[in-house]
Amino acid sequence: MAGWVTLLDGRRAHGPELDWVGADGDRVRSELGEGALAWAVETGEKLAVEVTGLVPAQGEGAHFNALRRATTSTTLRSLLLIAGTETTLIGPETVEVARDFARRGVSLEDLLRGIHIGLPILAAALLDAAESLAEHDQSSELKRISLLLFGQIDSFMEIASNEYRQEKDDDAATVSAARLEAVQRIISGADPADRRSTERLLDYPLHAPRHLALVAWNPAPGENSEPSLRSTVDQIYRNLGAAGPTLALPVGAHAMWSWRALERAPLPLSRADLRLDGRRVALGQVGAGLAGFRRSHRQARAVEELLTRRPEWTGTVLAHADVELPALLTTDLAAARELVTRHLGPLAKDDPRMHEIRETLRSYLDHERSTAKVAAEQHISRNTVTYRVQQAMRLCGYRQGTSPLRLHAALSIVDWLG
Repeated sequence: MAGWVTLLDGRRAHGPELDWVGADGDRVRSELGEGALAWAVETGEKLAVEVTGLVPAQGEGAHFNALRRATTSTTLRSLLLIAGTETTLIGPETVEVARDFARRGVSLEDLLRGIHIGLPILAAALLDAAESLAEHDQSSELKRISLLLFGQIDSFMEIASNEYRQEKDDDAATVSAARLEAVQRIISGADPADRRSTERLLDYPLHAPRHLALVAWNPAPGENSEPSLRSTVDQIYRNLGAAGPTLALPVGAHAMWSWRALERAPLPLSRADLRLDGRRVALGQVGAGLAGFRRSHRQARAVEELLTRRPEWTGTVLAHADVELPALLTTDLAAARELVTRHLGPLAKDDPRMHEIRETLRSYLDHERSTAKVAAEQHISRNTVTYRVQQAMRLCGYRQGTSPLRLHAALSIVDWLG
């Protein structure tokens, strides 16, 4: 066995992600140690981020976690391959993701592009680690690793392609893909060439006077317990008192897009009665006609992106109406980060004390600088409000007499940046 793999270690503390690594993770933990497992989890995440950056369709929104499971599985199996206890990089998670891409309408070209991007990154990480940790005959070890990985490429791509095609050939998947394709064309701005046939395919009135869109997903893709995503969707609509025809489209195995053509305006959401067992839901706003169908969906997707960047968020349902400003301001993530850095400075630091000060300053600006209202809302004294606001203004370098608009905007988005 290549002894250097037992010397691998992660760079940060790990928590729940070590619980979903599956049988391959258990093997690595047992045979190679906790350090190798942590290294594989971090490298798998890096691969998923890199692939999604270049092929966004593979890991957009709620699907990132499923892609990460597959890249982590491949990384785990690569360590076992190098250690001599495994013969293939393809595991069940990779097979499932290939099938999932077919169900979601991701192209085979994009699937293969992701493999072409991810495997060289994995190879580079393994070679760098071997060069750093192998004590004897590094040149031979690097050559051995290269040959092992090179010998896996063709079979990896062949198996992934075959699984993708098999799923595409399934009749049920074909119907689902046709409905998803029709909806994707509408969302992209194309009006249906034949409205009546499209509505028959979708079994939904596209030109209804009121549409409400939502996105539901499972943040833990290894979980398949009840409730199903469809029952989650139905529960939300019941909670809102939203009666009317429903379109619900599975988008892969772990997410669902849905619309309801409302017969009347929805009620306020009552979170007290929701039991979603870890599922999450992003709600758009009510929109009219085909334009409203598109707009409400875009709003729900924007909320989904916000929540994907905040995995530690403890809620279950988030409405666009409640986060309209941060959703808009984080459309360009790089520009949003620059705005926060410019206008908050040290106040943007990710620690509990800075979060507390930011929340007080945000409330202070929300309440038009009323210390009494902030004190009542946060259950603190007015002197404490004044002290925190002064601290915040000093930390961010705010100049008295200037407009607080940009400062207020930065405060609205900082805790959603992830």
